[in-house]
Amino acid sequence: MKNFFMKKNDQQKFEIFKLIRFSQEGISGYSISKKIDLSLNLVYRKIKMLSDDLNELFEPGDVCIVKNDVLYTIVVKDTLNVSFVIDTLRLHYIQQSHEYLIFRTVLLKYYTSVEALSQDINLSIAHTYKSLTTINKALNSFKIELNFPGDNTQVNFEGAEIHIRLFLFYFYWNVFKGLVWPFRKTLEHMEHIELPIENIPDSQQIRLRYFQALSAWRIRYRGVLVHIEPDFLAIITLLNKVHPITFSLDLAISGEALVQEECYFAFLCRIFIYDIDTHDQKLETAEVFIQSDLPLAKSCTFLLDSVYKAYNVTPNRQEYLFSYYSLLLGLTSITYLQIDNADLLENDQNISNLGHEFADFPQMEAELAALAKKLFSEDRSLQSLESKGFLTYIVYLFYFILDSSKKTETLNIYVQYSKNHFTTEEIKNSLLTFFNPELIRFVSNIEDSDVLISDCDEKDYPNNDFFYFENPVNTNDWHALINYINNKAYNKCFYKQF
Repeated sequence: MKNFFMKKNDQQKFEIFKLIRFSQEGISGYSISKKIDLSLNLVYRKIKMLSDDLNELFEPGDVCIVKNDVLYTIVVKDTLNVSFVIDTLRLHYIQQSHEYLIFRTVLLKYYTSVEALSQDINLSIAHTYKSLTTINKALNSFKIELNFPGDNTQVNFEGAEIHIRLFLFYFYWNVFKGLVWPFRKTLEHMEHIELPIENIPDSQQIRLRYFQALSAWRIRYRGVLVHIEPDFLAIITLLNKVHPITFSLDLAISGEALVQEECYFAFLCRIFIYDIDTHDQKLETAEVFIQSDLPLAKSCTFLLDSVYKAYNVTPNRQEYLFSYYSLLLGLTSITYLQIDNADLLENDQNISNLGHEFADFPQMEAELAALAKKLFSEDRSLQSLESKGFLTYIVYLFYFILDSSKKTETLNIYVQYSKNHFTTEEIKNSLLTFFNPELIRFVSNIEDSDVLISDCDEKDYPNNDFFYFENPVNTNDWHALINYINNKAYNKCFYKQF
């Protein structure tokens, strides 16, 4: 989620933290000022404020900004996970914003007017209205609006319950990230309740607890249920057939309502929690849909077959089924939720951002976008791709489908070392301990090689593909060789031009 719940000053400090933390060898104040478009003096001041914030949030010495000559680095104690540090700092900054204060307050209590809200949170009416505009801009992406009708509805959030539930799942995880249990005391017992799914990582377990608590809160304490259209219900019911996901508690609602609630809960879990289904369950689910008569299932088959045909890619059965499952979730979301939240993503999903270094990704993006529009226009069961966010998402999904099914290329390497009769074999064996045999292959003819590793001159062999290996008992030479092969393999094998 973009930092729309952060004050501008805190956004800048957070960006500075990430720039320093993820710089390879450190970063200068001048480089920071250029990247975030701030004066050098202002950058120095914000680094000082950031350092104070880190000292406030963490134990002394746990997270430190270190300056070595002109370069800044951030040192994190080994016992602290970097993700924990980032999420803690991010949550701290979010909680300083007026938008967060308003949103959390209205979630827990109904207000008849903006004036009543501003008085309760001790914020001026002008600032309250300004923050409400920012909040509604985010909510509009989910087809929800925060209003103050002043009637007997006792509702400030207006919108379909399926959209409200989706937003709450999205918001609570992206803001709190499992750092705290962010619910009122009536839901405390759900923090440790038995989960319907086992054998998933801790972070996914916490996510599942969040989602179950949110569903229970809306159903039990707000008295609102999701209403699912028949076509949508048919799809999410079938999605929940191979591996049924159910609530761990009694919600005291009718059987018909429970079916809708559990199927929708399971659908959102499948979107937000990757391991909620095992790999085999995903493949089996795809098989079930392929054999069904559901229109969206047929549309999924049409799209998938057309994409593979357009790029002359022949997947194996497992690749096909996994791509089908992934595309099915995407099409279901676009068709029945119709939520374009691209503006809220911290990082956009345009594959053109990968540039031209490894492949012509801007051209690839344009081709896939044209193909997506054409295919969606040919299938009456599919929504048009007028939304920029939907188109970007589908293009990214198409790229994944092609990339995951394209056969891996191999980096061909010729090795020769002239100073003895055994180091050539040592180099080969050592590289095979670092790289998969499907990734690198040693050839017996220089003419067949992509890369030459040698201590001798070979006439006309291009320097870009030549690695001079001098000393087999020098660790620097080995490090340099491994990095070189890694970069070569990355360029040839991982980024594929279709």
